[in-house]
Amino acid sequence: MRLIGNKTKLVPAIEDFLARRGVTGGTLLDVFAGTASVARHFRGRGFRVRSNDLLWSSYAVQRAYVQTGGVPDLSGVLATAPVRRFRRPDDLATVLAYLDDGLAPREGLVSRQYAEGGPAGRLFFSRTNGLEIDAIHGQLLAWRAERRLDDDGFYLLLALLLEAADRVANISGTYGAFLKHLQQSAREPLRLRAPDLPLAGPPGRATRMDANLAVRRTPVDTLYIDPPYNHRQYVKNYHVLEVVAELHTVDDPAAYEASIYGKTGLRGFEDRLSSYCRRVPRGRAASCEEAFRDLVAGARAEHIVVSYSEEGILSREAIGRALAAAAGQRAYDFDRDHEELSHKRFRSDKDGQGRAYKVLEGRSKDEVREWLFYVRKPRARRPASRRVAVGAARA
Repeated sequence: MRLIGNKTKLVPAIEDFLARRGVTGGTLLDVFAGTASVARHFRGRGFRVRSNDLLWSSYAVQRAYVQTGGVPDLSGVLATAPVRRFRRPDDLATVLAYLDDGLAPREGLVSRQYAEGGPAGRLFFSRTNGLEIDAIHGQLLAWRAERRLDDDGFYLLLALLLEAADRVANISGTYGAFLKHLQQSAREPLRLRAPDLPLAGPPGRATRMDANLAVRRTPVDTLYIDPPYNHRQYVKNYHVLEVVAELHTVDDPAAYEASIYGKTGLRGFEDRLSSYCRRVPRGRAASCEEAFRDLVAGARAEHIVVSYSEEGILSREAIGRALAAAAGQRAYDFDRDHEELSHKRFRSDKDGQGRAYKVLEGRSKDEVREWLFYVRKPRARRPASRRVAVGAARA
């Protein structure tokens, strides 16, 4: 999925950063997992991975790519006559062929609220693809209700649907706005793509909870921290995918749909707004610096590595102070345990159009740097589990 802050291109350098500090295996928690690219990478390197995020869209992807050990049991689905007519060389290909080509278009929440021609007037998807998303999603819910799919099978297929929907979304980068006219990619038919299963490395474990709670509940050798870094809430930037991902949890679909509002079809998502996107506290919600200090102080990990954009709202010094305090150090050793990675900025617009980005001093156009921090936390500084939450969501 197209996610701002995705570390796919940087993860080899992150792995090297850890390896030079003696971290080459063991358990690893990716506590703000997002698209799970970092967790997947380290699983492939033999780490026993734990991943976490507060968003349902992330959790579905984590279940598919972190927790699964291979193709789940699809025998209940394959036993149905309509699916058998789409027989392919393997079970997953058969199910995907049926979902792509065997379902009648179906009107549902996505086609009404987010697709071309819907009463809401939003243009995130073509009419055809909106109806297709609703049809596939409805079929997944029916199979789950009939117990033809277990949780592994359901979340794998849901993740593939989210990825397919994202490929044909009529957006420039995030779901903060839709385009006025359907771009070429949005006119393409929605197609599910089979993942490369079984995945390398041992199956991990995925969770969906507040990050500051997750670090206290999950003792690991290494904690990887990649928090939100600007004021834009991830759940709002990717709200359409989040709606699709959480619909299976909804008890009253009519009331849920009635809660969708505004030009882009947002929901409140009050339980998924992140303190890491706030420079100052708001009510009972912590600021990003307070949340980060609490996170690293509560971490039950020997090795802590942090990845953070230089354009973020936390300063380099604030991160260093928090890590030093968590490790019981007088000051953070920037010369030894801090590095910068240069990479090309993600842009959702064409050159010369849309949002203007500031060129930082000493940088080329669209160059931005990622900060890496490391600290080793002595055993005496690793607290026992206790319940705490400060609103630390990450998509």
